[in-house]
Amino acid sequence: MAGEQSMQLQLAEMYESGNGITLDYGQAAHWYQKAALQGVAIAQSRLGQMYLRGYGVAEDHRLAVKWLRLAVEQDDASAQANLAWCYQEGLGVGRDHHQAFALYLLAAEQGHTGASYNLGFMYAGGVGTARDPHRAVHWYLRAAERGHTRAQLNVGMMFARGEGIEKDECEAVRWYKEAAAKGYAKAQYNLGLMYMGGHGVAQDEQQAFYWIKKSAEQGYYKAQFNLGLLYLHGMGVERDYEDAFTQFARSAEQGYAKAAYQMAKMYQTGQGVEVNEIEAIKCYQWAAERGYAKAQYRIGRVYLDGKGAQQDRELACRWFEKAALQGYVKAQYILGICYAKGYGVVRDYQHSWAWLSLACESGDASVVAMRDRIAGNLAGPALEEARQLALYWRGQYS
Repeated sequence: MAGEQSMQLQLAEMYESGNGITLDYGQAAHWYQKAALQGVAIAQSRLGQMYLRGYGVAEDHRLAVKWLRLAVEQDDASAQANLAWCYQEGLGVGRDHHQAFALYLLAAEQGHTGASYNLGFMYAGGVGTARDPHRAVHWYLRAAERGHTRAQLNVGMMFARGEGIEKDECEAVRWYKEAAAKGYAKAQYNLGLMYMGGHGVAQDEQQAFYWIKKSAEQGYYKAQFNLGLLYLHGMGVERDYEDAFTQFARSAEQGYAKAAYQMAKMYQTGQGVEVNEIEAIKCYQWAAERGYAKAQYRIGRVYLDGKGAQQDRELACRWFEKAALQGYVKAQYILGICYAKGYGVVRDYQHSWAWLSLACESGDASVVAMRDRIAGNLAGPALEEARQLALYWRGQYS
């Protein structure tokens, strides 16, 4: 019987891997099921995974859970990890993060790499357990040391931030390099930033360009944006406005508002593209609608000044307020002026003083002087109310 089970398992593994035989997931599932029905834990675990992913069989999460549970009863680490995933995502069972955490812990303690990573993720985010950055680092490191690329990235980020472990930028670079060498785009991007800033490694713009470009070539939108900046400013590479615009456009296509903002500026100045004020405004509007404060301020100026669009001071102030509530000083200042003069809003010296007070955090003496002039229009109680208003608004973005 044991020999028969061993042969069934071997056949299943050969069909699944295509090792010495034509790859055939259907045949793999067939032989795994024969062994699974005889209580072979590995076969039960593999069959459960095939039902979970629809390999060789119709995807069926309930059957996946059935077979995985049988393997879990025999302490199969892979089954524990996959059943945990089912609980985490609500596949074939009700979503239960606490149960997922308990199963990941069982699998991780047996050395399962993926479970170690997911356990780190749950500790890092407080999912299914209390948030604990120290334990997150512990389990991420377990997975990273076994070559798990996402764990290596996360370990690098935690070393870089000093989160859950003493800050060590050299260690951050070491782990980014591990994952970057395997082609992991986010690690390549982070490594490029470390070279650009000279964090944990000697500053080297050429190396920064090399790694950010590698990441961008894989379609990572933040890398595409930063590669655009490198081309724009000639950092680590010869300045090339056309390439810069191309990278910004690729990043913007993925919804990155900062990239659209840069495109707008290039349309205005004719860098890498013909001057086109209409396209510039479209890009500013697009980025503003996605919450980018600088773009919200810019589109506000368009409507305030009536250049490139019909003047609409009320609409301008609405955009200024969106940016101001994100702490953007230029928007806070211009909104303070609008309230003082009654441009697009009802004149209100309390609102004016409050916005100008927040804008004073820039340290600009002229802004301070303007705020102090506005204070002359406010009696004691009114000025105190303005201070409370400023504190409330600061709390919106602090």
